[in-house]
Amino acid sequence: MRKKWLLATLGLAAVVGGVAYTQRDPIAMALITRAADTAMTRNVMADLPADQLHVGFCGTGSPLPSRDRAAACTVVIAGGRLFVFDMGEGSGETLSLMGMPLDKVQGVWLTHLHSDHFEGLGPFTLQRWAGASAKTPLTVSGPEGVTEITQGLNAAYRIDSTYRIAHHGESVVSPSGFGMAGTAIQPGTVYDANNVRITAFAVDHDPIKPAFGYRVAFKGKSVTITGDTAFTPKLAAAAKGTDLLVSEMLSPRIVDILARSAQKAGMTNRAKIFKDIENYHISPEEAADVAKSAGVGMLAFTHIVPSVPKALQFVLLGKAADRYDGPIAVMQDGDVISISGPHEFKTRNLLK
Repeated sequence: MRKKWLLATLGLAAVVGGVAYTQRDPIAMALITRAADTAMTRNVMADLPADQLHVGFCGTGSPLPSRDRAAACTVVIAGGRLFVFDMGEGSGETLSLMGMPLDKVQGVWLTHLHSDHFEGLGPFTLQRWAGASAKTPLTVSGPEGVTEITQGLNAAYRIDSTYRIAHHGESVVSPSGFGMAGTAIQPGTVYDANNVRITAFAVDHDPIKPAFGYRVAFKGKSVTITGDTAFTPKLAAAAKGTDLLVSEMLSPRIVDILARSAQKAGMTNRAKIFKDIENYHISPEEAADVAKSAGVGMLAFTHIVPSVPKALQFVLLGKAADRYDGPIAVMQDGDVISISGPHEFKTRNLLK
């Protein structure tokens, strides 16, 4: 009896499998249609409470190649609006994959003018222009020199823009919305509207001058973003009492391994670069000192130098946990930290 039942089951499975195989095209198209409908109607903002401050990580990498991390980009969501800090290579695509509505972007603020912090601006600006039917250029604020960069990128993409206008029509891609408009800023308040205040402060990233960090405050909650910086006591002053400190991070002991390996391989130039970058980036232990001194609620690391497999990420932190007893996290692309109150954090990933 058992053998007959098994044979009947196998026969039914074969029939079902055969039908599925012969109908694989319509089944696949049905699955694709469902996925497209879901993607087009996805509303991430509905899942992010408007009275909370949210910090998204659209690029947690560095100039060193990584399959898992786009270059530098952090987005702050406050009151249903998006404020983007840095726009490295691939980060605009990550921002879109996270489901962030590009029409809610209020602007991009650059921490400094290293290329890994702005080279994603061109593709992102095109996405915003066409995908969000922008009617005005993207506002890009940053240190002196930002206007030269935005004008150069506008020139580089100008020919492409004429093709898109000719193909889709001005009602879809308005000529007035093409490109970006650069604005040079100084330390101090650089945005103050809709209950959101953004303050820029100088950081030590010599010889890159000026270089900024930013503090964003919204309805009693705040996040401080260091940008690229060496350790300086001024960081703690800028981050004093902030809920979340988003710090870059370089692991000296792992970078030393890379330098030695490059030297052994005869790559003397690369070995020197690995040694040079240590003096203008902050270590995890130094960032932990800043977090403790500033009394922050949580320390989140981004701009990871170097990237390592996720299973080995604990080695990046060194002895940071011995220097700061609050929560510490190495962020991944797609992560969002929601701040609902003092020491009240929720982390989710929008790419999973």
